[in-house]
Amino acid sequence: MRKWIIGALLLLLVTAAGLKIYAAKTEADLIHQVSLDEMRREERQEARKKEAAKKIPPKEIKKEMPQAAAETPAEKASEAQPQVPAGTGPIVAIDAGHQAHGNPEKETIAPSSNQMKAKVADGTRGVATGIGEYEFNLNFSRCLKQKLESAGYRVVMIRDSNDVNLSNQERAAIANASGAEVYLRIHANGGPKAVAGIETYYPSKNKPDVGHLSDASMRLSELILSEMAAATSAKPRGAIARDDLTGTNFAQMPTSLIECGYMSNPEEDKKLNDPSYQEAMAIGILRALDRYFKS
Repeated sequence: MRKWIIGALLLLLVTAAGLKIYAAKTEADLIHQVSLDEMRREERQEARKKEAAKKIPPKEIKKEMPQAAAETPAEKASEAQPQVPAGTGPIVAIDAGHQAHGNPEKETIAPSSNQMKAKVADGTRGVATGIGEYEFNLNFSRCLKQKLESAGYRVVMIRDSNDVNLSNQERAAIANASGAEVYLRIHANGGPKAVAGIETYYPSKNKPDVGHLSDASMRLSELILSEMAAATSAKPRGAIARDDLTGTNFAQMPTSLIECGYMSNPEEDKKLNDPSYQEAMAIGILRALDRYFKS
C-alpha cells in the first residue's frame, strides 16, 4: 500500500513538472509568434509607405532666377524713345513738365552729385481754373509742337500723355538719345498771389557736368524770355542760372526751362489756359528759336 501511494505521488510530481514545462514552452511560442506577427506587420507598413512614395511626384526644386539689375535712365530712354520725324530741320525736344502723379522716390540732381531730389514733383495748380500744372504743360507743349512743326522744326515730345512715370533723369536721357539740338522744358510757376510774369532757367557754369553748355543755354533762355514777353505782353522776370535742376543737369545739349507764368496769380492762370494766349506764347518761342539757329 505504501509503495502504491509513493508511486502515485511520484507520478503526480512528474505530471506537474511536465505540465509546467509545457506551459513555459507554450508561453515562449506565443511570445515568439507575437513577435513574428509584429515584425510582419511593420514590414507590410513599410512596404505600403514605399509603394505610396513611388506614386507621389517629386517636388520641383525652384531655382531663384537672378534679379535683373535696375534699368538706368539711359536704358529706359532707349525703350521709350519716340521716333524723330523725317526732315532736315533742327530737332527740338519738348518736355511737358510733371505728370498726373508725382514720384517722391529720390535720384541725384547731377551725374557728379550726391545731392538727391524727388524724381518728379507734383507741380502747382491754377487758383482760378483748378487746372493742374501737368495738364497745362502738356496742353501748351502740344500747341508749341504744332507751331514749330509748321515752321519746319522736327519735334520730339518727351511725353504725350499725363499717365506716365518718367523721372527728370529719364526725361533728359530721352532728349539726349533723340539727337535734339535744344531741349525745352515747359513749366508754370507758383508763388504769392500778386506775382506774375515769365522766367527762364539755364544751367549754371558752377556745375561741371553742364558748365560747358551754360553760355549757349543762357543765350537760348534770354531769347525765349524776350520773344515770349513781346508776343504776350507778360512781364519778363529774367533768365536765371540754376544748378539744382535735375533734368537740366543731365541734358547734353543747350536747354531752357520755361516758367510760362504764375498759376498762383488768378489773372495769369486764366491767360495761361486760354488757347489764344498759348498760341501767342508758342509764336514767341518760335521766333526765339529762329533767332537762335540763324545766328
